[in-house]
Amino acid sequence: MTSDQALSISLGLQGPCVIARLTGDFDFGSAAEVRDRVTKALDLTQPPMLVIDMQAVSVCDSSGLSVLVYLHKAVTASGGKLLLSGLNGRCKHLFAITALDKFFDIRTTAELAIAELSEEGNSPPFTG
Repeated sequence: MTSDQALSISLGLQGPCVIARLTGDFDFGSAAEVRDRVTKALDLTQPPMLVIDMQAVSVCDSSGLSVLVYLHKAVTASGGKLLLSGLNGRCKHLFAITALDKFFDIRTTAELAIAELSEEGNSPPFTG
């Protein structure tokens, strides 16, 4: 079931966070572009703090899920953190049936995710 809505990717930087806002169909046709563009943007912050806002994603298939898992592994391997936000009904259901809602940290809005990561990014380093 697809809606044939081309995906657009909006990338930005807010405080210590890279924000990727996805709009449209996150599927086989758009997955490689998302992976490549977001991976390049991760170099903007160290450690990488990434919010992927999926509020306007109409369709997400296994290719989209695969990219999200790839990005999660890349971010965490670099000592960073990835938060997803804005999962709508369809995406929320997909994450629940694949148990990815247990794998990813998900926030209701991008603003909440950005605030959380900004707070973490401004924490003083541990000197224990």
